[in-house]
Amino acid sequence: MSNPTLQFGVDALFDLSDSELELELGRRLTETREELREGKADLSAAQPAGPTPDREQLMSLPSFVRDVAQRFLKDFDHQIYSLICDPNDEDGKQLRLAADQGARALGYALGGAFIATFGWLPGIATVIAVILARRIAKSTYTAFCGAYKERLGG
Repeated sequence: MSNPTLQFGVDALFDLSDSELELELGRRLTETREELREGKADLSAAQPAGPTPDREQLMSLPSFVRDVAQRFLKDFDHQIYSLICDPNDEDGKQLRLAADQGARALGYALGGAFIATFGWLPGIATVIAVILARRIAKSTYTAFCGAYKERLGG
């Protein structure tokens, strides 16, 4: 991974729990929506590394913030699955190689792939990259894809 800013963004999130990551994603998504409504030219999520999330502040966020994150992930489930798990996808091949180097390396690769493939703001892409990299690291790449496919009903 050649982007140290993206790496820093991923690294800053790796110590959060799964629940905290989901809340951080929801927080960044709702913050971006508000910034767009206000007509701000400089979106905070345009940077992969925002301020270090405050765990206490995250846990005090309203439940709809988590719902926003879950809805966003659900909306992109099929595309994410295809990118990560399709054995014929060139990006997927690179992601599998990154997974062999560990969860952080996979997080860096996923973050870059999400920005390039989906055009996501880096601050959004890094959170999703860490969520998925950690899920993949808890099993194997193949087992993760099998479980993901079952969850999608396929």
